[in-house]
Amino acid sequence: MLKVVRRAILPICVVVMLLASMPASALLTGFEEGIGQNAQAVGASIPGLIFETILGFDVHFADINSGWYSVTSDNSKVYEDGEYFMSGDVAAYVMELDDAAKISFAYSTASYFTVGYSSQFPITLKAFDSGGALLAETSGIANTKSQGGTGLSYLTVSHADIAYVTLDSPNAGGYWLMDNIETDAWVPEPASIFALGVGITGLAGIATRRRRTGDRS
Repeated sequence: MLKVVRRAILPICVVVMLLASMPASALLTGFEEGIGQNAQAVGASIPGLIFETILGFDVHFADINSGWYSVTSDNSKVYEDGEYFMSGDVAAYVMELDDAAKISFAYSTASYFTVGYSSQFPITLKAFDSGGALLAETSGIANTKSQGGTGLSYLTVSHADIAYVTLDSPNAGGYWLMDNIETDAWVPEPASIFALGVGITGLAGIATRRRRTGDRS
């Protein structure tokens, strides 16, 4: 029995060691992953982050090249009267008027979260722990072109063990964009994820061979 327990624990310990040794990188996104995916759900398409809404709907990509939006980008692209601001070619938005974005961390908690926004109404960023307790919050003023804005404004919340954040402009879904997220939530580098997969596959192969050997004995 002791041998069986040791054989079960060893692969687990190796996987834990692999995870601990994997380098992490700062989590940054400007939503450029959504080029060509206008109005599609962001979901979990950005490694390390999970996008949804508090009412269970989707956060959507807003691709400036679609011509759907009245936006001005910092890359000099302007559509219609350029009322809202964004960075690059893609931002993100919530469609439902009484809804809010919920952004969770896939691999770990965070100690800070920063997001750029352009909103027709005041907007609030809140941070929560894994149990849903409010940890920190901050608010920003409306900053569209007609309200004197000249570009994205930024909000930051800081606290230990942030599990997720919400970005909310009450009763104003569809009238704000978010862009340029930065956080220190842990996310493995792609090469490290590949190496971990190879390692786990190798351990599975070893375990299978041991079982076969045990069956023959």
